[in-house]
Amino acid sequence: MRRSMLIPLVLGLSLVVGILPVAAQVPGPNGPYNSAFTIQNLEATPGTCMYELYDGTGTMAYASTSFAVSGSGSYFVYVGGLTVPSNAYSAVISCDVNVAAVSNYTGSGGASAASYGGIASAKTAQNVSLPGVYKNYYGYNSNVVVQNVTAAPVDVTLKVYSPGNSTPVAQEQKLAVPANAAVSFNQATMAGLANGLYSAKVEATGAVAAIVNIWSSVGQQYSYGGVVSGSGTAYAPVLMNGYYGFNTALTVQNLGLTSTDVTVTYSNGKTSTASVAAGSSKLFYTPNEGLPAGWLGSAKIVSSGEIVALVNESDSTNRAASYIGFATGSTSANAPIVLKTYYGYSTSITCQNIGAAPTNVTVTYSSGVTESRSGVAVNGTALFYQPNTAGLASGFNGSAVITAAQDIVCVVNENQVTNPTALDFLLTYEAVSQ
Repeated sequence: MRRSMLIPLVLGLSLVVGILPVAAQVPGPNGPYNSAFTIQNLEATPGTCMYELYDGTGTMAYASTSFAVSGSGSYFVYVGGLTVPSNAYSAVISCDVNVAAVSNYTGSGGASAASYGGIASAKTAQNVSLPGVYKNYYGYNSNVVVQNVTAAPVDVTLKVYSPGNSTPVAQEQKLAVPANAAVSFNQATMAGLANGLYSAKVEATGAVAAIVNIWSSVGQQYSYGGVVSGSGTAYAPVLMNGYYGFNTALTVQNLGLTSTDVTVTYSNGKTSTASVAAGSSKLFYTPNEGLPAGWLGSAKIVSSGEIVALVNESDSTNRAASYIGFATGSTSANAPIVLKTYYGYSTSITCQNIGAAPTNVTVTYSSGVTESRSGVAVNGTALFYQPNTAGLASGFNGSAVITAAQDIVCVVNENQVTNPTALDFLLTYEAVSQ
């Protein structure tokens, strides 16, 4: 096996608050939680994979047998169906081809849903940046989950920064985290941390992977993966101002050691600027940015320093999800989870043209169905809503490859659109560029 993928928390099998003290609030208070993850083969040739689950002590609780994944195909695992004790687990996926993975989890009754992308071993590091963490901020709280991806114990420190402040306002340490195990840092109970909106950094004595779980007092759930490096440019393919009731918030974190100027250019040409202190972040709330009502678009974020971007999506029916902005793209992107009325869930794929000229964008589903959008403008978006995809069977649960002549970046939203219940059925993840 020559490729590996880390899932810092495969949140499986009825996690009950208090059953595992280090993970008592993972991913939030709306459990018990169950999860599933999907592995997509990024190569055209068939591959072989296996996965392992580890508990908070680093003990392997489950090892799968080897299984085949067809070229450009996907493989689905429901953690709730595995024969392991009720607990919180981290996972390591190993394959002999390049793969991507996405983990979905849901709380009690199928609500409080969230999603995040698995973290490739090549994208783990001793330092991980987290653009948005929260303590009772308009009812939002968060926790940070960190997985040790080395073969020996590591010490992990979480440092939290307030907006405009380059010095940590609070920090917490976990010592001797076992190999493959995950630990959590709960901002709601973090000593010395006042209520508010923050950014954070993980510092460890060995390589780690990290995610953030966010929840609200009304039952919304968000999740996103930490970032090991930034860039001078970031792209946000999905931003909304009252689009079918959805709004977004764009948070930009400065990863550099000095203050940096940030300019956000929206796909309709409007711009916003701000200065962001070292280590801290700036929030651009889309409804306050002077954009048209009902607007769906994208943004290019440019800085004189090193930045990373986070987007939170939500609506009045408590749907909520997060994704991390892109530093770069490519002419091909992979979407491991694509659905059409699968147990009530459907997806939409939104791609941003980050190239130098207009381009056509084509989605090829694992069933062989294709669809295209023509002449997508530079910094513009193409939306593919799977319930409207001709030829894609109802009940479809598969994957997709998105291609274009110019570089693109894509985000996938999953939602129970036809369910009127005011619960969080929204999940979002970043398609994987290749």
